Amino acid sequence: MKIEGMVHALEEIRRLLKPGGILVDIHPIPEGSLTEARRGESVLFSGITRETCSEAVIQAEKALAQVVDRGLFVVEKRARFDFFTYASSAGELSAYWEELEAFDSTPQDDPQTIREKYLYARVDEALREFGEGAEAVTHERARITSMKSLQS
Repeated sequence: MKIEGMVHALEEIRRLLKPGGILVDIHPIPEGSLTEARRGESVLFSGITRETCSEAVIQAEKALAQVVDRGLFVVEKRARFDFFTYASSAGELSAYWEELEAFDSTPQDDPQTIREKYLYARVDEALREFGEGAEAVTHERARITSMKSLQS
């Protein structure tokens, strides 16, 4: 969705909230993610999955900033947290992300696709090497923001 559509959606949310109502927004931080092979708390292998987040996440950041700048909402609380996605193999993890991003029309460049395939192959190697109990994990940082509606 383009930023204009996101801003319109936030305006509609504000309209539907009761005066002083709270909007809670949760989305990834636009800084990329790690894919790891783990067993318990031990990281067996780690590599950068993506250096940046999708364009949609960047647009969401801009849309939120815009409605705050316009005085439609005020940020009450903001925090960061770790978000983990677990799978039994890199292939399962890759399939999950492909399904999740099925509607993202941002083209992936060839070098990024090659890096991801290489990374997933290395994760699978580590999982085979370390055997039972090892798992593939994507580690992302996310943000949660509580914003209070300012009614005019």
